This record gives sequence, C-alpha cells and structure tokens, in this order.
Amino acid sequence: MDRLLKLFPTPGRQFAALAAALTVLRILSMMVGHPELGPDEGQYWFWSRTPDFGYFSKPPLIAWSIGATTSIFGDAEWAVRLSAPLYQLGAAIFLFLLTRRLVGPREALVAGLVWLTLPGVFLSASLATTDAPLVFFWSAALYFYFILTDARETTGKARAAAFLGAAIGLGFLSKYAMAYFVIGAALSLAIAPARRRAAGAANLALAALVSLAVFAPNLWWNAQNDFKTVAHTAANADWGGNFGHPDQLLKFLGEQFAIAGPILLALMLLAAFFGRRVASGDRREAMRALIAFSIPAIAIITVQSFISRAHGNWAAVAYPSAVILATLYSFSDKRALVAMKASLGLHAIVGLGFLAAFTSAAFADGVGASAAFKRLRGWEEQGEKIAALSKPYDAIMTDDREVTGELVYYARGGKKIVAWDPNNRIDNHFEAYFPFDPVRDHRVLYVTERADALYIQHGFRTIVPLSEVSARIGEGRTRTLYLFEVSGFIGR
Repeated sequence: MDRLLKLFPTPGRQFAALAAALTVLRILSMMVGHPELGPDEGQYWFWSRTPDFGYFSKPPLIAWSIGATTSIFGDAEWAVRLSAPLYQLGAAIFLFLLTRRLVGPREALVAGLVWLTLPGVFLSASLATTDAPLVFFWSAALYFYFILTDARETTGKARAAAFLGAAIGLGFLSKYAMAYFVIGAALSLAIAPARRRAAGAANLALAALVSLAVFAPNLWWNAQNDFKTVAHTAANADWGGNFGHPDQLLKFLGEQFAIAGPILLALMLLAAFFGRRVASGDRREAMRALIAFSIPAIAIITVQSFISRAHGNWAAVAYPSAVILATLYSFSDKRALVAMKASLGLHAIVGLGFLAAFTSAAFADGVGASAAFKRLRGWEEQGEKIAALSKPYDAIMTDDREVTGELVYYARGGKKIVAWDPNNRIDNHFEAYFPFDPVRDHRVLYVTERADALYIQHGFRTIVPLSEVSARIGEGRTRTLYLFEVSGFIGR
C-alpha cells in the first residue's frame, strides 16, 4: 500500500491510474470474450463503410468513429466497439477536470470514478452506440461552459467559447439529444445573470456560430435527403397513438435506477432538492447551474414516456452534471459521503460482474443473465451459413431491420443484401437506400423470422421453402431464421 501511495500520491494520479486500468479491462473484455455485435452496431458498421455527413436514423459521428478504429485494427467486433470505452474515459476526464475546478481534487477523484462505474456506463462503454460520443462531447461542452461563464476567468474567453461551440456541434453530430444542452445552457444563463455577464454576448455568439459551422454538414445532408434523420427522430416520439401510458412512465423511471444505481440516484435527487441548503457561496451557485443542465432531458423524456414511450438511455445526458451535483452534495454531508462510497463499491462489483458475463457466455448462463445477452449471440453462426447458401442467388433479401443489421456484418462473405419493405413505408436505412429491385434481383434468397413468409406471399410467383438456420442464444433459447428461394416478382 505504501508503494502504491508513493506511485500515486495525489487524487489526479490516482484517478489516472484507476481510469486507465478500468478502460484497459473494458477493452480486454471485448477482445477476449468475442461477444457478437447487436443489430444497431452492425448497421453502424455498415454505415462506416461509406463515410457521409448523415445517415437515415442518426447523425454521422458513430459511423466515423467506427470507421476510424476499424481502419486501424480491422473489422473484428472489438475494433468496431473500441471508441466506446475511449469516449467514456474522455467523458470521465472532463468531469474530473470540471469538478476539480469547481471544488477540489478529492471531489474530482470521486466524480470521475462515479462516472466510470455507473451501471449505464459499464453497458455503454461495451457497445458501439451513439450515447458514448454524445456524453463525451456533452461533458466537454459542460467543462468549457463553466470556464466561459466563470467571472474569475479574465483571459482566454474567446478560446473557451470556440471550444464550447465545437463540443456542442460535435455533440449534435453524435445525437440530436445535444439539443438538451442548449436548453440547459439557456436555463443556466437565465437564472445566473453573473454567468451571463461573465461570458459576454460576443463570446456566446461565437460559441453559437462555431457550433452551427460544425453541425452544418449534417444539416446540408438532411436538406439533400428530405430531412430523413430529422423525420426519423420525430417519428421515434410516436405521438400518433393513444395518449397516456403510465406503464411506459413507470418502465422509464425504473430504468433510471438501473442506469444510475439506486443509492446514487437517491443522492442525485437529494442534491437537487436539498443540496443548496448545505452548500454556500460558489458551491451553491455551481450546484444551481448543474441542476439546470440535468433538468431538460430528464423532465422532457419523463413526459415523453407518459405520452407514448421512451427508452431509459434517452435521458443519459442528464447524468454528467448530476454526477458532479451528487458528488458536491456528498462532500457537504457525512452520511451522504458514506452512501456515495457504498454506491461506488456496489457499482464496481456489479460492473465487474457485467464484464465477466459480457466476456463469458458460460458465466452469463451460470448466473442466470443469458436473457440480457440474447441479442448478441448466434448471429455469426447464422450469418456464415446464410452467406454460404446465398452463392447461387442474385441477393439476400430481408424484411426486418435488426436481421438486416446483423447480416450485413455476419453474412458479408455472401451476396449483397437488399431490403423488402413489408408495409409500403420507408422505416429504415436499408429500405431507403438498399431496397429490393425486381429489375436487378431476379432470384433471391429470402431470410425471415416468419415461417409462413407472410410479407411476400402475394408478391412473387415462386416461393420455395429451403431450410431453417437456428442458433442457441441462451439457456433454453433459440433463434430461428427461415430461408426461401424467391423469384418471379409480381408486385406489392
């Protein structure tokens, strides 16, 4: 222990060592365990093959990130996912730096480690999703916002404004949920005139212009493509159905306990409601600003979950500032600090257990967690068989986005994949840009999860059942894909 303290005598060095060790462990778990890609990850990898300023359902940065890592390390699953733990490490570094700036190094160490051990971050750091780059650029923007609006800072304001604008723009290129940052910043400036004066109108305008310049290529792409990404994002809200879904609201709120952990979430709520009573001066003002950045996402998505539906990760951007908020509160109250340490220990144990299950299918099955990983199993086996069977055909035709997202990666040794639109409505990237073409695709291998081939029954003269391709995806669970030879297109 004495040797360790000599090597890492300061909170900064301790954070660097622990953060690096955890990041290396995350990367090793990807490389050793060979967990398969999920449907979205396969789709993002497919996008990365053709770099662009936008894609059907998401802005381009996730594809650019995958393209960068796979261009160096190849197309293995771990290389596809490599940017995720690095983005989460980067987010933790910015939260560490901001907390150190606001209060001190001990609090910064806790905030950084709290972020890295969040249950939701353990999951996000293991998968190639849009959330990892989003929270990285959100955390960077948060850091530069506090520099820009700090009255004690008398130099470098224009530089901070430019970095803030760049981080916001890159956040928008990651996911449109970056809009909550703009709302949070406006709210923070509205309730803190001193921050508004410290920033200055010219610097705020500079930040806005830089962010718009960075984001502009994606806006241009959308304008050239009928605003497909914007329309898909709006469609995800699904406000066209029946109003009022208390079950979805409860589901969303329950998922927040899973993302943040029950103890930490309680500390976040206590900090939001009572934190300013135990804080004073600059710490109290900082807590007010941090609350302003957490409120928009959690409030809007909570309402959205009641109106229609919402996934738990849709409010992920509420947590960077909430982690710092809870950390500041815990250092103002002895009982809260004990709870924070208990939460950290609990999350570390749960997180390491997750990595073990992520790495080893046998371990996941043994602890009864196989259901959580069923979407990441069996696709390689099925894809290789389908690729081999596709050789005599013009194309592989699919009718489901998730199946297509897996096969573009795991059946990439076979024929090209085209999408059949089962409802005469463009719902995904493959239907929009890689549709079945009867002029080109005369005889196709049709892959579907339906044994009755219902979606194409009246569209072709010849539909011949060929075989089934099944894979074990967990204890007592099997995924089956049905294969048909299809030709003689009649019409939809």
